[in-house]
Amino acid sequence: MSWQDFVDKGLLEGGIIREAAIFGIDGGIWAQSAGCNISEDEQRAIVDGLNDPPLREIRVGGRKYRCTMSSLDVILSKSALVVESDDRSRSGGGVGGCIIKKTNQAVIVAEYPPKSSEMDVLAGVEQLGNYLIRNNY
Repeated sequence: MSWQDFVDKGLLEGGIIREAAIFGIDGGIWAQSAGCNISEDEQRAIVDGLNDPPLREIRVGGRKYRCTMSSLDVILSKSALVVESDDRSRSGGGVGGCIIKKTNQAVIVAEYPPKSSEMDVLAGVEQLGNYLIRNNY
């Protein structure tokens, strides 16, 4: 299975996740959905936040999220009101939250719409993350 398959089939296929990406802990996108554009600065900030929780907020693809829980391997966050010009970044404007999972070598990012259950998204992200950990990624 390719990295892109993990994003397309492992995360997006069920329809509860809108955008997803996998990037290396040392930086660099391994795979991502078409609308997911996580900058290098955002990647570094996410990894730094995972290494030194708790976080108050994160940005993913320019969209701002308020962290509701952060630990050494997981970040749960909800969409925040943002003054960006991108309509998708506004609360209720298309993304309900973001879940991030760190593995041995990678970070999984999953953005989900308001209609999706955070716990369902978390279960899918955790399942993929645990698979990658078991396989030394």
